[in-house]
Amino acid sequence: MIEAPEIRVLSPAEGYAGWAPTYERETAVSMLEEALVSAMTPPLGGRRLLDVGCGTGRRMVRAGAASATGVEPSREMIAAGAMSRLGRADLSVLQGHADALPVLDGCYDVAWCRLVLGHVADIAVAYAEMARALVAGGTLVVSDFHPQAHARGHRRTFRAEGEVCEIESHPHAIADHIVAAENAGLVLVDGAEAAVSSSVRHFYEKAGRLALHEAELGLPLVFALRFVRV
Repeated sequence: MIEAPEIRVLSPAEGYAGWAPTYERETAVSMLEEALVSAMTPPLGGRRLLDVGCGTGRRMVRAGAASATGVEPSREMIAAGAMSRLGRADLSVLQGHADALPVLDGCYDVAWCRLVLGHVADIAVAYAEMARALVAGGTLVVSDFHPQAHARGHRRTFRAEGEVCEIESHPHAIADHIVAAENAGLVLVDGAEAAVSSSVRHFYEKAGRLALHEAELGLPLVFALRFVRV
């Protein structure tokens, strides 16, 4: 989280268009999220991966899946990651939204939806779409900002030309994720959270916020859930 006297609030379309050029820089949240999702994702060798809200596709590029398809609403984010996908016949990115996936039924063994559903007002539709895309027995891993972090004032922010911008979001309780998934035919297998610790101290130090790091030690920043489609 970056605090400033004035923060400009943008829609997701505006926000990710502006964030695209610098989006691949790691943050405390993205580092913690990567560790959670990596631990929950089954081995991807020989499997077909769907990355819902893939951004630039940076995680998908090095996932090691037999094939990977990203779905991303922002043209700017897709373009920002184009060079990393160049020459990779096993990778593709489609423009689309989590609640209306432009993919066929039952085509993927594993799906990710990472730090995305906080931008979706009706997560029930998104869960139904992701369940539709999975084969029976397929795995879905979802991550998002932790509700406790949101309650403490953390927001999805980035800097552009010296200005701090916040992207509009819809915080959802973890229980709401689980109910929406179950209604879509997905069974919860595992869940975990990652909190502020010494592992992310350098991000706070770089921002000149070491006092905040000490104050927030133990605060959950991100959570992840793993489901299986029945």
